[in-house]
Amino acid sequence: MKKLRIRYRFTFFQRQVLSHLLIAVLILALLSGGFVYYFQKQVYKSETEELVSAGRAVAKLMQRETEEPDLAVNAYRTLLAERKISFIMLDKSGELLYRDSKMDFAFRTKAFLDQLRSHIFTMKDNQSFIAKSTNNEQIIVVPRQIKLKAGREIYLFVLTSHRGLASIWPLLKEPLLYTAGIVGLLAVIVSIMFSRSLSRSIRSIQQATRQIAQGNLSARSPVRRSDELGDLSNDFNTMADRLEEASHKLQQYDARRRHFIMDATHELRTPLTSIRGIIEGLKNNFVTQPEERYKYYTIIEKETFRLIRLINELLDVEKIESGMISLNKQQYSLKELMEIVAESLEVLIEEKKLHIVIECEPQVLIYGDYDRLTQILINLVKNSIQFTDYGTIKLKAAETERSTCIEISDTGKGISKEEQQLIWERFYKADPSRNKNKSETGLGLSIVKQLVEAHQGTIAVDSAPGIGTVFTIILPKGEAETPALPQSSA
Repeated sequence: MKKLRIRYRFTFFQRQVLSHLLIAVLILALLSGGFVYYFQKQVYKSETEELVSAGRAVAKLMQRETEEPDLAVNAYRTLLAERKISFIMLDKSGELLYRDSKMDFAFRTKAFLDQLRSHIFTMKDNQSFIAKSTNNEQIIVVPRQIKLKAGREIYLFVLTSHRGLASIWPLLKEPLLYTAGIVGLLAVIVSIMFSRSLSRSIRSIQQATRQIAQGNLSARSPVRRSDELGDLSNDFNTMADRLEEASHKLQQYDARRRHFIMDATHELRTPLTSIRGIIEGLKNNFVTQPEERYKYYTIIEKETFRLIRLINELLDVEKIESGMISLNKQQYSLKELMEIVAESLEVLIEEKKLHIVIECEPQVLIYGDYDRLTQILINLVKNSIQFTDYGTIKLKAAETERSTCIEISDTGKGISKEEQQLIWERFYKADPSRNKNKSETGLGLSIVKQLVEAHQGTIAVDSAPGIGTVFTIILPKGEAETPALPQSSA
C-alpha cells in the first residue's frame, strides 16, 4: 500500500514571518561577524603597536651601548617578560646574536629562526608579519634594523603570541549574547506585525474574490494601501465594478430578450389568430354572401401585409443590433427626399384631411444611405399622421458646415414626459389597449433611433400633450458630390 504523504501547508503569514526572521538572523550573523573581525583587527593593531613600542625602546638602549648590547637590555627584559614579549637579534648574515633567555622553546627552533631570516632582506621597519611556531601557534613579529655606533647592523625581531579573539571573547561574550537576544526578539515582533498586516490585506482580497465567485458581484476589497497590494485592491475593485456593470447589462439584455419574445409572439399571434378564424369560417361555409366573403378576404390581405411588415421590421431590428446592416452613404438633395416621402404617404394624409408642409431650401444636402434615410422619414411622418387628427405636419431642414438638421413637427396629441423616455423601446405603443390601430407594430421609432445612430447622428423629441410633437434629427455631412436621386417606386 502506498503511504500517504502529508505535506504541511505554509500560510502566507508563516512564510512572511519565517523569511523576516531568516533575514534578521542573517543580518545579525553578518553584523556579529563584522564586529568580531573588527575587534580582531583592533587586537592585532594593538599588539603590533605594543611590539613597535617595545622594539623602539630596545633599539634606543642598544644604540647607547657600543660593546655589550645584552647588558643594555637586561634591565628592560624583565618588563618585556611580564608583557609576554620576547625578542631576537640577528646579524646581516642571519647568525643569532641575542635572544631572550626566558623565551619559549617554540621560538628557539631552527625552523622558526629560518622564518625570521627570510625577512632580513625584505623587511621594513615596524611592518609586522605573522610567523608560526612549531606547535602552529601564530606569532606576531615586528622587525627593526638597528645601526650601532660602531657601524654594525643588527636586525631586531620583537615578537609575541597572537592572542586574537580568545583574548577579548570573555569581554564580548555577554554583550553579544544580550544584543543577539534583544535583536532577535525585536525581529520576531516586527516580522509578526508586518506579516500580519500583509496577511490581512491578502485575506480581505481573497474573501472578496470568493464572494464574487459565489455570485455576490457587489463585494469589494476594503484594502487601502500605497504599495502593490493597494494597486491590486484598486484593480480588483475596478474589475468588480465592470463585472457588476456587465452583469446588470446582461440582465437587462436578458429581460429585454424575454420581453421582445413575448411582444413579438403577441404581435404575431394577433393577426394569425384573426386569419385562422376567418379561414375556418370560410371553409365551413359560415359566410355565404359574396359581399361578406370579399370583406373577410380583404381582412386576410391586410393582416397578411401586417405580418410581412412586422417580420421585415423584426429583421431590420436584428440586423441593426447585430451590426449586419451596411450603409451606402452618399449626398442627396434633402428637399427632393422630403417630397418623395410626402408623395408616398399622400393617401394616408388625405384620409385624415391633414396638411403637410416642407420648408427646405433646394441646396440643402443630406449625407447617408438613401433607403435608410427614406425609412427614417417615412416612419416619423407616419407616426405624426397616426397621432394627429387635424392640423399640419411640417418637415423643416437646415444645415451647417458640419451637419444637417431635420425637424418633423405635428399638431397632434403630443407625448407626456414619462412616455418620451419609452417611445424608443421596441413594441412600445402609446395606446395600451393596442386596438386603435391594427397596423401599428411598435417598432417604428425604435428602428428610427437605431438607424440614426448607425449614421453617427442623434435624434431627440420635444412634446407636450395636446399641443404637438417635434422630432429633431442631426446627421453629420459628407464630402462626396451629389449623385442623381434614385427614382421612387411609389
